[in-house]
Amino acid sequence: MSQFSIERAEKYILENISKVNQIYKPELHFSAQTGWINDPNGCVFFRGEYHLFYQFNPYDSVWGPMHWGHAKSKDLLHWEHLPVALVPDQDYDKDGCFSGSAIVKDDILWLMYTGHIVDEDGSVRQIQNMAYSEDGISFHKIKENPVATGEVLPEEIVKSDFRDPKLFEKDERYYSVVAAKHQDGVGCIILLGSDDLVSWQFESIFLKGESHQGFMWECPDYFEMDGKSYLMMSPMRYQRVGNDFVNLNSSVLVSGFVDWDKKQFYQETVKEIDHGHNYYAPQSFEDNKGNRIVIAWMQNWGRTAVTHNLQHGWAGAMTTPRILKYKGEKILQTLPDGILEQLPILFMSENSQVGYLQSDWTDGKVYRLGTSEDYLEFGYDAVAKEVYVDRSHLKIQIKGEEEWPINRRAVSVEAHEVLFILDKSLLEIFINNGEESLSSSYYLTDGGILQELTN
Repeated sequence: MSQFSIERAEKYILENISKVNQIYKPELHFSAQTGWINDPNGCVFFRGEYHLFYQFNPYDSVWGPMHWGHAKSKDLLHWEHLPVALVPDQDYDKDGCFSGSAIVKDDILWLMYTGHIVDEDGSVRQIQNMAYSEDGISFHKIKENPVATGEVLPEEIVKSDFRDPKLFEKDERYYSVVAAKHQDGVGCIILLGSDDLVSWQFESIFLKGESHQGFMWECPDYFEMDGKSYLMMSPMRYQRVGNDFVNLNSSVLVSGFVDWDKKQFYQETVKEIDHGHNYYAPQSFEDNKGNRIVIAWMQNWGRTAVTHNLQHGWAGAMTTPRILKYKGEKILQTLPDGILEQLPILFMSENSQVGYLQSDWTDGKVYRLGTSEDYLEFGYDAVAKEVYVDRSHLKIQIKGEEEWPINRRAVSVEAHEVLFILDKSLLEIFINNGEESLSSSYYLTDGGILQELTN
């Protein structure tokens, strides 16, 4: 019998909420009540509300036995915490309910997720499972689980790296893109197909990566927008070029087209989605107006876990939800309607820790947040044409697995109108109505006085 249950998780959360230190915990970005979170899962619009699931360890502020946390919202800003949706309590998911997605069929909410299994000899199996809910709160794992195992994969695919299914519907058939690793040492995406969400078949190797594109593509996501096909995913060790892919683990948006007879995706362009320190595993879904909404984990693997080290009882947050828009050969990331109007405005030379500011950066900008001995710097170098975030002057230094310095992150762009959001320990910058963005965390030891410096 499993040591994990929804009742045990809920009891622990209830008993430990009051112990969580709130000093760095965001107010405008989603975070769990206790414990560790990473990838957003199952983002979906269901019965008039937005649902967000997420990778969750309620029992500690580090990665651990993965559960699925759950929350819902009417406006993508204010979230109501719901009971834990999935726990690792079956033979087919005993070492973790890993990432997955959601889809609505006949007013039933379906989840597809990866069961992580570590066998006695230390070998790993990753298999795909289904669960459903008739009320959007209580979920039932189907008796047919697992619905896809490594046995469906061709020999050229590594069976132990087969995870993160993302559901979608196309031409009255259900599909799922799943992350996998090729024997050639490159990332690839597997396409599974189903008529009923229960019986699943291998369809194709949807896309195989190239040698410079990383060895594993986590959290794939397929969608169509304005007549174009897109794959979104998070490659590990995509080759660094200038200001692009400076994080070992990044997130990209690939445009292209699909030959649905061969069931193969052909890539045309690749763009890094966000150039900050902390943006990973984005997942998209469509709202009731047809907008493509994206939410990402505002953290990254291999980073100093500051709130864990400080024993604050929580770790991890989500980005502000963003609408993807195709405009003039560019993909823009903008805030959903009504969110900005609900945020407070930041003021200079005040202890400004929560809110936004929007202004013209054409001639250059430098902001400092903190004190003279401990501050975050960000702005626009109009000569170099770079918007940047610099964490090198913070007392609490955040280190990573990278073999190169990562304190400064930048994006090459000619900046004009810029919006930035501060949220106690999180910074998001949106350039030219979302043409580029940077998302980074920071931790100040003594308040957050915001200053605009003279160039």
